Amino acid sequence: MTIVTMQSMWKTYLRYFSWLISLAAMGYLVYQLATYDHYDQIRLSLHDANGYQWVGILSAILLIPAQLLAETRRWQWVLKGWKNISFIDSWRQVMAGMLAGFITPYRAGDVPARLAEDSLTSSSDQYALSSDSSWKDQFQHWLKDWHKWGWVLVWTVIRYAVWGVQLWGVLTFVGIYLSPWQAVSSIALYYVVISLMPGLPAADVAIKGGWAAMIFGQFTTNVVAITIAVSIIWLLNTILPVIWAEIEKLTRR
Repeated sequence: MTIVTMQSMWKTYLRYFSWLISLAAMGYLVYQLATYDHYDQIRLSLHDANGYQWVGILSAILLIPAQLLAETRRWQWVLKGWKNISFIDSWRQVMAGMLAGFITPYRAGDVPARLAEDSLTSSSDQYALSSDSSWKDQFQHWLKDWHKWGWVLVWTVIRYAVWGVQLWGVLTFVGIYLSPWQAVSSIALYYVVISLMPGLPAADVAIKGGWAAMIFGQFTTNVVAITIAVSIIWLLNTILPVIWAEIEKLTRR
């Protein structure tokens, strides 16, 4: 069996596995939407919202593409120095990782799915270093590129900043009004805490809702509103991107 044949078989297996992940994510998505408990509260919030609250929720919705674009650029910089991939390839890999991360504990499937998608679409001329270099030399070069890691940090901060503005907007939508200082301090603390305690993305509402109640509860006694805010963020930043990824995958292949 030639190397070319083995590579072709490997890509075929990866493609089948990619579709299996997609089907599993779709099934889990349907289940989560069918068992979601806060539709009535969200409908009531939409009905009673004033102009200021509408600005908050619309801002959160309009920023969904911004946080996805930030992650796409961040991933592009992570690979830079090892492989030079286009923005479109980086986007597809992020979408693939989103589907796998949605159905795996601690989002463990995210990075492997991105790399699997990379294997399906990559070409030899994308490698940044010469094929004559050893894997050790390539890894050391990739790891010690501080300029690159600086840009990774920049795009990470941008993405968290977008998340923060989204959460501030959603909190405003449900009637929890925070001053700029209160928003920056409490939302930053919230994201630090939930980043250190990851879980199954599909269970984010229950896990993150508890932490949100502890952190934002100092500004309001309306724990129900806090829970609704977390559930809306879950819909905007987990469920809608997963739907987007599913649509993108179905229309691309």
